[in-house]
Amino acid sequence: MEFNRYSRQILAFGQEGQNKIESANVAVVGLGGIGSQIVQALAHLGVGSFVLIDDDFVDISNLNRLIGATSQDAEEKTLKTVVSERQIRNINPKAKVQPILKNLRSADAIKALIECPIIFGCVDHDGPRLVLMELASAYKRILIDSATEIIPEGDKITSFDGRVVISRDGDYCLDCAQQIDMDRAKWELESPETRESRRAHGYGLPDITNAPAVISLNGVIANLAVTEFLVLVTGLREPNHHLTYYGLRGNVNIRINKRKDDCFTCGYLYGQCEGANIFRYILPGI
Repeated sequence: MEFNRYSRQILAFGQEGQNKIESANVAVVGLGGIGSQIVQALAHLGVGSFVLIDDDFVDISNLNRLIGATSQDAEEKTLKTVVSERQIRNINPKAKVQPILKNLRSADAIKALIECPIIFGCVDHDGPRLVLMELASAYKRILIDSATEIIPEGDKITSFDGRVVISRDGDYCLDCAQQIDMDRAKWELESPETRESRRAHGYGLPDITNAPAVISLNGVIANLAVTEFLVLVTGLREPNHHLTYYGLRGNVNIRINKRKDDCFTCGYLYGQCEGANIFRYILPGI
């Protein structure tokens, strides 16, 4: 056979499978420790079209895990979107990249996501996770949501875990999978003025501080997510519903999620498109 950059993949998936990978149009929302690794892996696979969404910039504390970022990026406060776009173009100059250097809750981001069949959610908080969940359900998009969690207590780590949830076809959502705190998500989506008013009256939730993060754990979860994408696109097998990696045990568990009978997202918003009014989440001025 004639060898090219994807020859080894073609041996695995055939030329038809490789063509499907190259034809894929994906969005990656959140380009930090997990998102940057997903971008790198997708670029190496040969994915042909990317939408990249993040308004954050590189700082020195990101350099232990942010793929493609340099000390100069931290010094110059380079946007993470710029770093990931650069990474894709270095790997696959032919790829189409649409960088959106704005918050998820911007009109540009929402409009771009609506056009993407597959969305990788790599966000840190449940507010943006709720927006992605509702958008994916309303427009019948596949959502591959990834997260990690490290919990230290004293001089020990009690949790070194991560998970990937793949929701599609209205089967279930992150709420059905019990992977989103709906109260916190709604609180995070309120205006700063409303949150402060609630806090002043004794309501509200505590702010989340920076959490521990390690590149190897991010890499496990990112590559589990990309592998489920890969088997879905090529037809190698059906993707798993829910994968949980337990780092202290060193194993991965598979869980099957079921739609809740009273789920608002799956029952009411699914397939509603404009009727779901996802644009209500847009922040003024962005």
